[in-house]
Amino acid sequence: MAVQYSYVMKGLTKTFPGAPKPVLDNIHLQFLPGTKIAIIGKNGAGKSTLMKIMAGQDDEFQGEAWAGEGIRVGYLAQEPHLDESKTVKENVMDGVRPVADLVDRFNEISNIMGDPP
Repeated sequence: MAVQYSYVMKGLTKTFPGAPKPVLDNIHLQFLPGTKIAIIGKNGAGKSTLMKIMAGQDDEFQGEAWAGEGIRVGYLAQEPHLDESKTVKENVMDGVRPVADLVDRFNEISNIMGDPP
């Protein structure tokens, strides 16, 4: 049986216009489902760029990068655009609204059928 990776990068290189060298150079990585990762490095090392590529927010690179089948990548920017009129919880809930709505609907149906969640 073939291994199903949750995320793969092959030969990924990212160079910003006018930069003398790539910020990411020939990156190869594979994550198995359930893997915990940390991205560490100096300022300007490409950590945020790597995360943006993984989240699909930057597609201007050479090489390959993709999430495995059924994998959804979430991304919270370093400088998130939050609604200051809302609480932290309300801002977070905005980001997960589709899933929260499904859970709410499931609970409604369960209650109607007499099987509380």
